[in-house]
Amino acid sequence: MTVKEIMKVDVATCAPGSDLTEAARTMRDRACGFLPVVDSRGTVVGVVTDRDVCLAVSSKKPPVNTAVSEVMSHEVFGCFEDEHVRTALATMSKHHVRRLPVVEKAHGHLRGVISLDDVALAPRRRGSPTNDDVAGALRAICARPMIEQATV
Repeated sequence: MTVKEIMKVDVATCAPGSDLTEAARTMRDRACGFLPVVDSRGTVVGVVTDRDVCLAVSSKKPPVNTAVSEVMSHEVFGCFEDEHVRTALATMSKHHVRRLPVVEKAHGHLRGVISLDDVALAPRRRGSPTNDDVAGALRAICARPMIEQATV
């Protein structure tokens, strides 16, 4: 089963210059907790989550005066449409994320989003990830990454 077969294509996005109030409103209106941040050329330059918004709101700067680019994750973990879903699960597991932007290989333009939910709810057929694959990915995603102790 490839990513293209189960990814969402009607994806809400925001721009790096959007303010957090606008991003939060989009997440509320579209019932999602993740927005790919896309530049004027359609290239994914980051992602912002509902958690990013909440943490930023706890600061003293008003959300309407805070650009998405100030709080978004700049390191984007994604996948390609033609990849096997198990490869996407492995990327999610490795980087402790539940959603991946799906980008085209040539220019990094957004094609869709795949989430752990999409994989869990996908029809089961020969070659698709098993329930154990999904559960294993969830365990890895939820595991706390090891924090290196500083030596003095």
